Amino acid sequence: MFFDSNFREIISSQIVSMIVGLAAGTLLAIYTDKILLIPGMLLLLPGFLELRGNISGSFASRLSSGMYLNVINPKRLNTKIIRNNLLASFLLVIIVCLALGFIIFVFDYFFFDIYMPRIILLPLIAGVIANAIEITITLFSTAYFFRKGHDPNNLMGPIITSTGDVTSIISIFIAILII
Repeated sequence: MFFDSNFREIISSQIVSMIVGLAAGTLLAIYTDKILLIPGMLLLLPGFLELRGNISGSFASRLSSGMYLNVINPKRLNTKIIRNNLLASFLLVIIVCLALGFIIFVFDYFFFDIYMPRIILLPLIAGVIANAIEITITLFSTAYFFRKGHDPNNLMGPIITSTGDVTSIISIFIAILII
């Protein structure tokens, strides 16, 4: 056949990514009126949405590399190396979300003259919720694809970014309700 298995894996993951991305965009469009009520949310969204793909993508890459090098067994996911990677991803989320929240707080204060320190907690709460969901999806789907003979490097990037958009948007709404 003209197309090899890598091409088929990549094109199928891209199609799934487009469909889920459209769903995430629709979800965001439906709730735009609620998001615009919070000052600085339009500044927060791009950085927060990008954060999901970056952290989960790095995690998936480390997992698949470890599986190819036989350092990680895809059937045994409760190991020290995976627990350390999980801890590192949560620490990254906490640090980056606090920084993002602080930047939004400072921007709101100096440019809009709005003093709202709770905005610092919004990305932190949403980040922890989204990370808990997304890292779980990443861990199990990377191991699943590897066990089934697929290359996680071909599949996980588009899948993680699209599911990350959905989980990020939902977690922001949950964090807004909490705060």
